Amino acid sequence: MIVESLAEIAQRSFWDEWSNVTCPTLAVLGQTGIGAPAENDEMLRRRPDTVALSVAGTGHDVHLERTDVLRQVLHRFLEDVT
Repeated sequence: MIVESLAEIAQRSFWDEWSNVTCPTLAVLGQTGIGAPAENDEMLRRRPDTVALSVAGTGHDVHLERTDVLRQVLHRFLEDVT
């Protein structure tokens, strides 16, 4: 299942979908994640209202590596947008 889901990502971009999102958005990035820095920059260029942060000392799996930090960040973000 993982291979199938990653195959679509490798075959096309999702910039149109990303650009059409209108709700408040939080991007939580690992300090050494698998996303290319240029892609992160492009995400923010296309949607400058996105709240983005990088969690120090984490890789791609921020939700597994720093659950405590992610929970705090999500809680704060949701309080701010509601």
